[in-house]
Amino acid sequence: MPDYSLRPFIVRTPPIHTMNPEFFLILKLVSNRYYFMESIKNVYDFSKEEGFPKTYFVYDTQEKDFFRYIIYNGDYSYKKELYMVMLTPINSKGESWATLNAFELCRDYEKGKLKGKLKEIASKLDEDSNPVIMLIKHKKRNL
Repeated sequence: MPDYSLRPFIVRTPPIHTMNPEFFLILKLVSNRYYFMESIKNVYDFSKEEGFPKTYFVYDTQEKDFFRYIIYNGDYSYKKELYMVMLTPINSKGESWATLNAFELCRDYEKGKLKGKLKEIASKLDEDSNPVIMLIKHKKRNL
């Protein structure tokens, strides 16, 4: 605060030190309306070499509510998931960017997994091309 006092940005209930196993909540991206977060469960199965499962949440500041979310990249012909942790914020409007590897785009293009503008871009690439920069803008919804 301007007077150097602290005010909680977000408070979780119950506190992490009372949980077993712990669930860590990490703030990933803040926009004018939404706070994107991920929850990581502190468990690991050494025999399977897997663990720390993640759940993705968004807090809507207008609705004052939490939601689980999944974002799909509409340039794929199947439901290709996209997570806010992959993105780098540009501004407070929630616009962001990420890179897509050329070799992965070439592979997906050959398998017919792309559509739209991304398919057009991938058709001109080879696996040694530079990464493609993807710009993300949130759609305006009419509620």
